[in-house]
Amino acid sequence: MRLLAPSTRRRHSPAPWAALGLLLLNLLAEPVLASTETVPVSVTIGDLLKIVREKSPRFAVMLQRIETARAEVVAAGVLPNPTISYGRYDFVGGGANHMFDGNAQEQVTLEVPLLIAGQRGARIEAAEKGVTAAEADVEAEYAALVHETRRLFVKLLAEQERVAIFEETARDMQHLAAIVTGRKDAGNASSFDELRIGVEASGIETKLETARNDLAETVGDLGVLLGMPDWKPAAVGKLAVLGVPADAQKLLAEAQVSNPDIVAAQRSESAADAGLEKARRERWPAVSVQVGTVYTDSPYSNTTFGGVSVEVPIFDRNQGGMAKAEAAKHAAMLEHDFATSRTRVAIDRAVNLLVRRQETRVKFEKDVLSKLNSLKSMGESAYRFGKGTILELLDSYRSRTEMRLTEVDLIQAETEAELDALRASGQLLSYLNATPD
Repeated sequence: MRLLAPSTRRRHSPAPWAALGLLLLNLLAEPVLASTETVPVSVTIGDLLKIVREKSPRFAVMLQRIETARAEVVAAGVLPNPTISYGRYDFVGGGANHMFDGNAQEQVTLEVPLLIAGQRGARIEAAEKGVTAAEADVEAEYAALVHETRRLFVKLLAEQERVAIFEETARDMQHLAAIVTGRKDAGNASSFDELRIGVEASGIETKLETARNDLAETVGDLGVLLGMPDWKPAAVGKLAVLGVPADAQKLLAEAQVSNPDIVAAQRSESAADAGLEKARRERWPAVSVQVGTVYTDSPYSNTTFGGVSVEVPIFDRNQGGMAKAEAAKHAAMLEHDFATSRTRVAIDRAVNLLVRRQETRVKFEKDVLSKLNSLKSMGESAYRFGKGTILELLDSYRSRTEMRLTEVDLIQAETEAELDALRASGQLLSYLNATPD
């Protein structure tokens, strides 16, 4: 499969697309199954991307568009059919017989259209450029699908982590309730302490159910994205940042070669060039060569016929086709320029956001996370020995839970910013191939 067609204006290396091209070629020859019976429930990011390529009906639909474009190549290469005509003249009366000496004259003519102006070659070239444009469009859409899949995987890991945090906090509330009950039995705690810890525990249970509902929603979003609504996956892996460097210049240089939207726009522009040339060729009418025979019977006589016919392009000179092709060419050029500028803006935005996310997370880890464990132990010890109130104890546990949730939020936000930077630079697929898990 040719994945990067040569352009009359720009030439780029096809190397970043070679692996994906082989993938598309292999998958086009294999049916994609929508059944979730053979799809694992617990998946790593590597497993998930494999499912996207091999099991997702959405990806299968994307690939089929390439087959549709290839069918246009077949149609463009087909020669026009010849035409055979037959006619008969019968003498029914009147003056002298002008049809030789017989009473009937029959005629058989063969007409063969000839595309002498290069229309067939231009049609094939335009169709082949359409295939490369369709391949690039599929690659761009596949990159967007992988980006969204990876983002939902990160969100799934984060939701699972939030559920785990609230489950741990719920167990802590049970532990604290036992402490309060023991102190109350010893006369060192009031009914208010017992009531307050019960209310706090109920609140944590509500937050836990909310987190589980959010997790179920993310699972459903992932299934819908891939066209597998009955699949309920669980993410396997650690929620951690990717470590993407925030280098805008480097990412922008990579985007000029690898960004799938820019490459797709280049292919579309090349296809529009071929479409314009095809429209120019179509202005010339086809020439038809005619040969035939005319004969009579009783008595038999025969003569041959030869001629040429051509449409006279007085009114229709394919003005509509030319105008449409020129408009498509102009639109493709604008789309290419827009894709380039949009990518530049996207990289600047992603890098700036990534820098801020990194700084916030590092500062949080330095100033807050290192003190969480001591906060929990100090609060519990103070209450156990009567040096603190139940409100102070609950506040220490609540602060610890909120800070852990904040850590999850910061890691998720930074990872999503990294994914946006990789997507804008066109390096997302190569990065995921290099680090599949």
